Amino acid sequence: MIEQAVTDPHGSAAIRLVGVEKRFPGATEPAVTDLHLDIPEGQLCVFVGPSGCGKTTTLKMINRLVEPTAGEIHVLGTEIRSVKRPQLRRQIGYVIQQIGLFPHKTIAENIATVPKLLKWDRARVRERVDELVELVGLDREMLRRYPAELSGGQQQRVGVARALAADPPILLMDEPYSAVDPVVRGRLQDELLDLQRRLRKTIVMVTHDIDEAIKLGDQVVIFETGGIIAQSGAPDDLLARPASPFVESFLGNERGLKRLALLTVADITLTDGLVVDVSAAPSEALALMTAKASDWVGVRDGDRLLGWVWSSDLEGIVRVGDATPKRFRSAVGPTTSLREVLDAIVNSRTRVAVVLDDTDRYLGMITVDELSEGIGSS
Repeated sequence: MIEQAVTDPHGSAAIRLVGVEKRFPGATEPAVTDLHLDIPEGQLCVFVGPSGCGKTTTLKMINRLVEPTAGEIHVLGTEIRSVKRPQLRRQIGYVIQQIGLFPHKTIAENIATVPKLLKWDRARVRERVDELVELVGLDREMLRRYPAELSGGQQQRVGVARALAADPPILLMDEPYSAVDPVVRGRLQDELLDLQRRLRKTIVMVTHDIDEAIKLGDQVVIFETGGIIAQSGAPDDLLARPASPFVESFLGNERGLKRLALLTVADITLTDGLVVDVSAAPSEALALMTAKASDWVGVRDGDRLLGWVWSSDLEGIVRVGDATPKRFRSAVGPTTSLREVLDAIVNSRTRVAVVLDDTDRYLGMITVDELSEGIGSS
């Protein structure tokens, strides 16, 4: 078990930077300027910004790979210069862009590097390696291989496993996915989110990709040149309310679509939609269609949505339920992202998305207008 420092008496921040500055010899301007930042325990914080903005320098100062020129950095309540580097780094896992696996060691030996340095007994090391292989989604038969025999994505999973081997409370990740192709990168991002949901580590990641930052971060810190924080906050807050023209430009176009990817159906208020009961008279259904300027209407039976019918399907019947409804193809659930909802709407003949729960119980209907109103009020 890694010995952790006393919790910060001034708050729940796992990492706290107070007036941190870094000046490199010969540089006319500081790489990081008067940086104040709290990173809450158990959150995934992403540093993002243009090249040379100080984000990687800030990350490296947290584990003293780079020493600050001024200011204080507190990790788990302790100022980092008050402890020896090895003691500090036992509490911090580190994953880098180049992965940095030892080429002459097997995958099992790579993962076991830190536990062996901590002099864990063999049985404990073997148990931890087995646990981590399962945790990061690697096949056990890979343990006997060497890094060169693995793909880039597999090597990156090994790098994460090695960083987690001694179960550190903090994980630092320096552009970990920049060297893999977009498909693998997306898969690794999803795996990291799943891993974080299970482990709740405090993770600080550096990336140059704003889309990656928005997808992964609980907290996103946008740096500008000089190691100055242009804006910090939850991804949705940044997209909804950029603090400056620089932030707005850095976030890029399609901010509304990016917000849609962060919000889910559960974040908006649902309406009953263009629906009548199976027992309704055709005249009632036609009146609703006229009021909504629609040529179709949904048909429900209690809490079940049977489908939808054309106005022409209502001719010569006594009740709406006598028609044969067509199935909606755009069903979504409460956890579906609003970006997926929009895609479902524009690809649907009815131009709506119907919301069903896990038992197919009808919860409501979403139109493009309601989607827009929901985003504006969230």
